[in-house]
Amino acid sequence: MAEPGVKDTNIDSFSTDGVRRRGPVARALFGDIVQFIDFILVIVMSVAVAEIYHVFFLETAIDLQNYTAAGIMGATGLTALLRRDGYYEFDEIAKASKAVRAIISRWALVLLGLLAFAFALKITENFSRVWLTAWSAATLVSVIGVRFGASVMARRMSKDGGVFARRVAVVGATSLGVKFADYATKSPAGTFIVGIYDAGLVNNGDAHQSAAKGDLNDLAHAARNGEIDDIVIAVPRASGEDMARLVRRLSILPVSIAICPNIHWLDHLGGGISDVGGVRVLSLYRRPLEGWGGVLKTVEDYVFGSIALLVFSPVMLLVAIAIKLQGKGPILFAQNRHGFNNAVFKVYKFRTMTVAEDGDVVTQAKKGDARITPLGAVLRRYSLDELPQLFNVIRGEMSLVGPRPHALAHNHQYAQMIENYSGRHKVKPGITGWAQVNGYRGETSETEQMADRVRYDLAYVDNWSLWFDIKILFLTVKAVVFPQNAV
Repeated sequence: MAEPGVKDTNIDSFSTDGVRRRGPVARALFGDIVQFIDFILVIVMSVAVAEIYHVFFLETAIDLQNYTAAGIMGATGLTALLRRDGYYEFDEIAKASKAVRAIISRWALVLLGLLAFAFALKITENFSRVWLTAWSAATLVSVIGVRFGASVMARRMSKDGGVFARRVAVVGATSLGVKFADYATKSPAGTFIVGIYDAGLVNNGDAHQSAAKGDLNDLAHAARNGEIDDIVIAVPRASGEDMARLVRRLSILPVSIAICPNIHWLDHLGGGISDVGGVRVLSLYRRPLEGWGGVLKTVEDYVFGSIALLVFSPVMLLVAIAIKLQGKGPILFAQNRHGFNNAVFKVYKFRTMTVAEDGDVVTQAKKGDARITPLGAVLRRYSLDELPQLFNVIRGEMSLVGPRPHALAHNHQYAQMIENYSGRHKVKPGITGWAQVNGYRGETSETEQMADRVRYDLAYVDNWSLWFDIKILFLTVKAVVFPQNAV
């Protein structure tokens, strides 16, 4: 007899005769193979570079055991760090571009460790600096090359339910089930949606029967025949009792079972599973610049900011003289703006207009604005008016890279109109930002334009890395040399 709330599905009655088995190579094994290849490559590169260096540049014999030992230590360190941080997981292998930065940074860390070890043991004279440089470069090229090759293979063999595809069945012909299936299908990690199956529960008006491939009987038949690897339950409106009964029914099937929380969770793909007080919870947002991130960001700002201030000091002096010769008025324009955690600070810019608004009403500059001076137009076009903000960086009020700060009046206005606008203040504001190098600089007269800028700002906050900042700084140079949307 069926349990209340769930249709009768005798899913334990299906025969397993003629079961179609999985391919011989599992997804997990693929990551282990890539790790093994990386390990061997690092050692081979160490010995090969040493032998080539010996043949072409040295007349005396070399001890290959030293270079083999160095290769083993380097290989152990690199693969251990990549394994620890999850870069041998199948999903990460399929996304090779993201792994490149990880490989470079971890390999640099390993080399620093090896150098420290060699200095401590006073064995640096046993190794050539030419060998070290060549080995470092050869290792990066070979390991990154293997990663791209593995990524291509992973994607190809995951396509259309291939041997590496993660075959997922969605239980729940609901809005959540349909949305999850859509997200999973777009994943580069080779997720293949076998189908959406009706859970046999009351959906309270959230039914999408047209999307259902079948019911729980059909699901069980597919699982018994080896056609499914994972089941994801997507019935957000089910009662606790109905959900418990559904899970018990599915638990006898030889597949992994997971629960998709809700649509709000799907809209926060940057989150993850974390442990709070020994309890596994869903994390929607991570704390920005956590761990070493805050230290790296601070070092970046003070080191690069100081260098930039020295380099641009002559330019700033010439601009200051030009503004003074232009006529009456101050050289600098100061305006209160919101910074990290909504703290108010004064941002400094070279004066480019005949007015200096800093009250409850601030009118944005527009293209052809009569208030902009002739010199100011040139300064604004090439962002030279922003250079005094290097002092804000050195004072710790701003970063080189981050969401651009807005006038207080505009901040209050947009905070009421744009969802999560204030999330921009979870990090320090920047002289340049991800939004600016994507064309969102200058006037934002329409709410939609500001909403797009905020979307880029929040993406930066959620995905910050040192490499991301460096990329934005390089793109900023291009944006300044070939300006767009500047007023």
